[in-house]
Amino acid sequence: MAENSQNSSAPQLLALRVMRLARPKFAPVDGFTSDPVDPTGFGKMLADAVSDNSKESRHDLPIGEFFIAPQMFENIYLGETFTFYVNVVNESETKVVNATVKCELQTSTQRVPLACNIQDATIEVSKCEGQVISHEVKEIGQHILICSVNYKTLSGENMYFRKFFKFPVTKPIDVKTKFYGAEDNANQDVYLEAQIENTSNANMFMERVELEPSQHYKVFTISHEDEFHEIGSLLKPKDIRQFLFCLSPVDVNNTLGHKDLTSIGKLDMSWRTSMGEKGRLQTSALQRIAPGYGDVRLSVEKTPACGQVQKPFQVSCRLYNCSERSLDLQLRLEQPANRQLIFCSPSGVSLGQLPPSQHVDFSLDIFPVGVGIQSISGIRITDTFTKRIYEHDEIAQIFVS
Repeated sequence: MAENSQNSSAPQLLALRVMRLARPKFAPVDGFTSDPVDPTGFGKMLADAVSDNSKESRHDLPIGEFFIAPQMFENIYLGETFTFYVNVVNESETKVVNATVKCELQTSTQRVPLACNIQDATIEVSKCEGQVISHEVKEIGQHILICSVNYKTLSGENMYFRKFFKFPVTKPIDVKTKFYGAEDNANQDVYLEAQIENTSNANMFMERVELEPSQHYKVFTISHEDEFHEIGSLLKPKDIRQFLFCLSPVDVNNTLGHKDLTSIGKLDMSWRTSMGEKGRLQTSALQRIAPGYGDVRLSVEKTPACGQVQKPFQVSCRLYNCSERSLDLQLRLEQPANRQLIFCSPSGVSLGQLPPSQHVDFSLDIFPVGVGIQSISGIRITDTFTKRIYEHDEIAQIFVS
């Protein structure tokens, strides 16, 4: 951390020290591996020489047996917990009273007070008062740790000074999302693909990647648990993992309220680094573009999956008014050019006036004359007010044998 200080003109009796607390690292060693069945024994001689020099005996696994403290101020990432130790030392030859330490964290948008219990303390000569303070970092960019010290001398003089410690906070992961709509005649499911990239310079072990849906959806994770824990949990720097979620509307009949279904939810992620440091991030509310149904939407409510040639079957349909005005609708059926499926229901039937956000049901009798997978097409809905025609083709498929 870059340090800056602001002192009063008088010499200070107390000294302030701030140290970041971080987990230790493995001590680097000069490991040397040798073939245990080497008939010449030359490899073993070299291994013994390296062992005497480095005091390291595990040549089959060249990892140091000891930990060392971090040799530099390492990066702080968004979502991690910034932990530091603040300590005031009486370096004078007289005690001080009413010593109080105030710690604040200044970001680009706000100043956050940090809980510090060094209040009205009496510090004897060569003694100190200290405390460990933790704060979850929730913003990226430049941060300034401001430590202010107030105290009194035995003569009653009020003394004050403060120090600044600057450090940057960067983004540990990059999240990209894609939405795939399944708004067809069968369902209203939405698929969310989340791409998570490790943008830090350390290995990352993903402990949790979940989607917290909004009140309009229920979510299903499309992944295999064993595959996630064995393969997908480790993210090396610049590695990318993809996660897929399926969201289904809580109210399946709320087809007309699709404008309220644009809020999907929040993606919640937690991870640990190789030394166990924990981090957690949650995205802002994910939004998607509402599907454009137009003024009317046709939904197939019931249709057989298979049928027999020259044996009629029935298809149940539902027509929604997605506009903000009443529609006077008329059903017209056009026989397809290939004539593999022939409509047996009358054409030109009036469906009546349909108010906004309402629906009307109707059925179609169809006679198959050809085998294979056949698509149901040729449904035309006419708004008699505006003379606009809504065409609906390939609304469903049936296998005719």
